[in-house]
Amino acid sequence: MSTMDGYRQIIPAGQAPAAPAAPYQGPLAASTEEEAAGLGAKDVWRIVKQRKVLIIATFCIAYVLVVAATVITYRFFPAYPAEAFVQLVLPVADWGKPQETIVPKDYITGRLATEAARIRNPAVLQEVLALPEIKETYFYRWYEGNFDKCLHDFEKMLGVFPVRDTHLVAVTIALKDPKEARLIVNEVVKRYVARSKSALTDEGREKLESLKNTQALVTAELTNVRNRVRALRQQRDMPALESERDVMVDAIAVLTNTMAELKARAADVEAQFATLRGGDPRNLPLSNEMKVIVEADPVLRYYRQQVEQLDIQLASLSQVLGSEHRQIQVLKVQQAGYFSKETQRREELIEDLRGRQVESLQQERARIRNMIGEVHEQLIERENTQRDLDGAIQTFQNLTNDEGRLSKELEQVSVALREAENMLDVQRREGRLQPLLSAREAYLPSRPNFPLFLGGGFVLSLLIAVGLAFLREFTDQAIRTPLDVLRHGHLSVLGSVPLLDDEQADVDRIEVATRRAPHSLVAEAFRQIRAHLTFSGPLLSQQTLLITSPRPEDGKTATAINLAVTLAQGNQRVLLIDCNFRRPSIRATFADTRAEGLSNVLVDHKTLEDVITKTDLPNLDVMTSGPMPPNPAELLGSGPMRELLAAVKQRYERVILDGPPCLLISDAMVLATQVDATIMVARAASSAKGALRRAREQFQRINARIIGAVLNGVQARPGGYYRQQYREFYEYTTEEVMPQELPGGAAELRGGPESEGTDPRKPE
Repeated sequence: MSTMDGYRQIIPAGQAPAAPAAPYQGPLAASTEEEAAGLGAKDVWRIVKQRKVLIIATFCIAYVLVVAATVITYRFFPAYPAEAFVQLVLPVADWGKPQETIVPKDYITGRLATEAARIRNPAVLQEVLALPEIKETYFYRWYEGNFDKCLHDFEKMLGVFPVRDTHLVAVTIALKDPKEARLIVNEVVKRYVARSKSALTDEGREKLESLKNTQALVTAELTNVRNRVRALRQQRDMPALESERDVMVDAIAVLTNTMAELKARAADVEAQFATLRGGDPRNLPLSNEMKVIVEADPVLRYYRQQVEQLDIQLASLSQVLGSEHRQIQVLKVQQAGYFSKETQRREELIEDLRGRQVESLQQERARIRNMIGEVHEQLIERENTQRDLDGAIQTFQNLTNDEGRLSKELEQVSVALREAENMLDVQRREGRLQPLLSAREAYLPSRPNFPLFLGGGFVLSLLIAVGLAFLREFTDQAIRTPLDVLRHGHLSVLGSVPLLDDEQADVDRIEVATRRAPHSLVAEAFRQIRAHLTFSGPLLSQQTLLITSPRPEDGKTATAINLAVTLAQGNQRVLLIDCNFRRPSIRATFADTRAEGLSNVLVDHKTLEDVITKTDLPNLDVMTSGPMPPNPAELLGSGPMRELLAAVKQRYERVILDGPPCLLISDAMVLATQVDATIMVARAASSAKGALRRAREQFQRINARIIGAVLNGVQARPGGYYRQQYREFYEYTTEEVMPQELPGGAAELRGGPESEGTDPRKPE
């Protein structure tokens, strides 16, 4: 069973915990409400002040390393630059106008970029490295004969770039020896200029020859196309071909429509033929025309007349002779014979008509098929003729298009050829590049760059120091300031208790600080907590207070004792109850307290007078935890515990319960449902932010009322929360105006001779 299930079972059925009251909103919560939302300027300044020792130390170490690196670089790895310039010699027009009127600026820019790339040609660099004077340099000998590695690094170290808005190309390199740098740069310029004297002219001549060859090929192809066009025009009249093609198109359209009509007629004939061929001729319907032909047959008409005449005779004689007379019977037999002959004749006529109809359909089908064949042949013939005409016309159009394309291409090649001839003439007159300024030995190194190294190192060191401080701040999971309590625990801070090691008063234990040194900053902190409690709400809503913490050693017992003493000093009747059965601490602080305590009241039904001990401080009584019970959580959530709290509330104005840590033991959560309010205690630099947040969430889930938190053990570190307050407090309370401490000192706390005459164990 989980802890949460355990204390839920302790609460009796039908008794729901009290609704959570609004948390205490003290002065700190009001002032830091906006700051808790995010990191502001005040937070940045606070982090800088708190971490200034780390920032200064980190900055000093980093900047010392920067200075050391600068010195080492200057001493052992300097780089002295050497720079030479080569100039692009531009042609001068015959009429004395400037170069820009002959060669566009874009060409000059591209030419300079091309020359800069050519200077870095590996062939040129290899030729330079092969010189004997270069092989004697420290730069070359450092590679110990590894020519490929030397060439690779030489290409990377050599800087060649056009100088903006000029006709110059700069060649530079930086080496440890300024003489070697000057030698290498001058040799690169010298070798490249010597190598490239005739290269540009050769390239122009090659380009000119290529354009001439292209012009000859295009001219030959254009001549061939024109001859074919001329021959085609002589062979056939192109306008007549186009007219004939239009006629063929119309004829093909007519034949196509005729073919469609014939196919539709053939389909209709096939459908009629299938109807006649597939059924019984006697069951096939007769058309009106067929009926007229059948009825007009003379033999059929003779038989029908005989049947009608006999029918008239039978009708007249039947009235005279009777229907059974012999003559009547003979006439009936004759009538039946004529009727049978009429029927047989009609069937013969119908069968003959239907046979002739099938034969007619067969003839019609054959005629339509012959017509379809003839039309199909005509259609194929005209389509072939049209294709021939289209091919001839398309060939003529293609040749015409090729002629126009080749004419344009020939024109473009001619223009390019003239430009190449002009450019070759310009190149012949201008030459290539010529050296302008040779490299000189440098007096100051380019590496290290002292302004960059020292100035940039200063800024970088400062950024590293500040960044490390902020990284330390953001990765710090410990609660250190009241703002951390508000941000991560979402709890109002009732007060902050400074670390006892920073206290100037003579106090060896924080549990006796408010009694041993009532004018110390620690005692003043608890009085501020008392003031916040007094003025934050009515007394009845804070009559029973549970003091707990997320983890052990957070100072909850010291807070409970000092808060109880401070409230008692404020003329309030206070009862301090030790509810931590597992690690009771109240009895160790108050001498001569009774061994019987809370467990005796809850288990043995002792009276309050049997377990409450009066202390030497007026208005303060103490109840210890008593013997360890077997079931502390169930005991604290029982009915006797509620009855005990109801009884002490009748006798005391304040009841302070020192509870166990809430994240370790469920006793604190059980007690939180019994009391009016709960105060959370966290230790600065020890309590974790996550632990405080989980503790608050646990109490929220059980609807316990937390009115605030106390931050214990706040360090007076540089830029810290209490640094300035320490200084101002002890400057304000100088020895000249400081009242004397309580007489007796530690002896009084131990219950010495000064306290004799009263029995502190007896209740009031």
